[in-house]
Amino acid sequence: MARSAIPALSLSLLVGCASQEASGPSPDRTSAAAPEPSPDPSSPGASPGKYDYTFRLPIAEYSYTDAEYEVIRSAERILARDCMKGFGLTYRPPESSAPVAAQDRRYGITDLDSVRRYGYRMPPLPAEPKAKLTKDQITVLYGKRSLENGADDRAKLEYRGKEVPDNGCLGKAILDFRKPYEYREGSAAASRIAGDSYEASLSAPKVQAAFKEWSTCMKRKGYDYPSPVDAIQSPPFLKGKVSAKERETAAADVACKRSTGLLETWFETESAIQKDMIKKDVTLLRKLDELHAKKLRAARKILAEE
Repeated sequence: MARSAIPALSLSLLVGCASQEASGPSPDRTSAAAPEPSPDPSSPGASPGKYDYTFRLPIAEYSYTDAEYEVIRSAERILARDCMKGFGLTYRPPESSAPVAAQDRRYGITDLDSVRRYGYRMPPLPAEPKAKLTKDQITVLYGKRSLENGADDRAKLEYRGKEVPDNGCLGKAILDFRKPYEYREGSAAASRIAGDSYEASLSAPKVQAAFKEWSTCMKRKGYDYPSPVDAIQSPPFLKGKVSAKERETAAADVACKRSTGLLETWFETESAIQKDMIKKDVTLLRKLDELHAKKLRAARKILAEE
């Protein structure tokens, strides 16, 4: 069976804003996208579904939910707007919409409707609302990230004689808001557990037995893969157009996961592994959780004052 690092999407969801680049996204110089502050989830109704395993794992208690992420992101946008005012510029962040969660791929594909259309690929997410910005607004909002390629980014960036933060008002807002609640040791512990537990689950006896059942089921359908990890990493399914064969293979993959109970076995096994790992780092994780709660309260206070 091919070894596999924890799916990047699942890890980023669990780690939350701990690893996010504070300066925000690179600007579109014709129509800059709405800022993308810290990546933590947010929005009422974004609760985990039956086949959403990442946010049901024990370590998820030490990350933000989708709804909490949106609260934090909205607060950061307000701080960026206030920074822009200091330069005599207006900035009206687009209305926050209920976040559309990306499909959970911690244990590979799980959604039959999706794989019948997209195979093993991630379905496209709807485009985020965009704010129409002038050149001056882009410069001050994004700072040196707004410079054209080849421009000297060592020189001070100014707007009407006032120095612009290197990361722009957006990056400054994110950094300044985040700093009091940073806890790298705790974030590293949570990230390590999220990754190590997945790797450990791959060789757990119950999961290995479930992989064999899944593989037998797939063979009955005409496909030969030792495990779901091997199927999803099949080179023909990683690039190019989605073929009928890929869709059919993916549909068989999901059907066999469900009929063999693989997903539940894998989730329960990894959950038990995580609980043991959490016990060893519980002091770090409790402090991380406390700081998350404080950051969320601070974000809600900013929104309440609007």
